[in-house]
Amino acid sequence: MSFLGALKKIVIGAPLGVLAVTALPIFGAVGAITATGVAVGAMVGAAAGVVDEMNG
Repeated sequence: MSFLGALKKIVIGAPLGVLAVTALPIFGAVGAITATGVAVGAMVGAAAGVVDEMNG
């Protein structure tokens, strides 16, 4: 596990988390996301990137 590999997965995962939270209608209307929602989505995506790097 290299630092750069982990950083790359975090950088890629953060916007994907925001995209997933935005696209899911369970969190409200599609496309309607607050700053808090963006922050939560980014953290979820970043955490997923870290977990993926640790497992892979």
